[in-house]
Amino acid sequence: MGIDCKWNWHNSGHQVWYDDETFETLENTYPLQFYDDFLGAAGGSVFNGTYAWNVLEAGTSTTPTVEIVANSSNGQFLLHLTDSNEEQDVVLYQPASKTFDVSNGLIFEAKINMGIAPGVGVRGVAGMCGVHDLDKDTLVNSAWFKWNGSMATLCETDDNDEDNNNIATGVTAVAGTYNIYRIDFTTLADVKFFIDGVRVASGTTFDMSDLSTAHQKMQPYFSLDKGATTTVGDMNIDYVKILSNRS
Repeated sequence: MGIDCKWNWHNSGHQVWYDDETFETLENTYPLQFYDDFLGAAGGSVFNGTYAWNVLEAGTSTTPTVEIVANSSNGQFLLHLTDSNEEQDVVLYQPASKTFDVSNGLIFEAKINMGIAPGVGVRGVAGMCGVHDLDKDTLVNSAWFKWNGSMATLCETDDNDEDNNNIATGVTAVAGTYNIYRIDFTTLADVKFFIDGVRVASGTTFDMSDLSTAHQKMQPYFSLDKGATTTVGDMNIDYVKILSNRS
């Protein structure tokens, strides 16, 4: 591992130190910094109602998994759908308080391993949004990476005016391999997506400049859901980092 530094990282005006092999951000000069490495006790209950996170786990005959993984190196949070032939929904989010304002040049970064390929009917998303909704296409303020029944990685944004759905990145995730996913809101008229430090979906302009003041406030959001099918899916989250200016 080598450490590099950019004095004007992503044209943000901030100095950022990063791993020059993985492109994980390490140190920076952003005044607002949120970081969770999921170090602590295993089990989902420790997140219910805490200041940082909450979880949703919905299934009828069996309960899907939303929890810190016991004895996981460096900390790991798991979203897992079971093979029961039923609708299931698992979410890691911050539903009660949307305290991150993407208009402040926010950077979202997460290291994720899609441990089991999403089967037909399974959908996963990771990024920022306003509220939880099982029907992701109804949301009016969101920006995330998406896996829709396969390991092909897509990008989506919605600002209640311009809706960019299922934009291909050309990157296919590999089960068991972590990648670093970054969404750069430095310029709302041109939100950018990166995987392992490489910009993806650059042929599309993700314009979110029509977000209202209220809709600019979002939460980090990770979700797996499926309809009545026996297919499964795993999303393993190593860390979440959010960097931002202050209002």
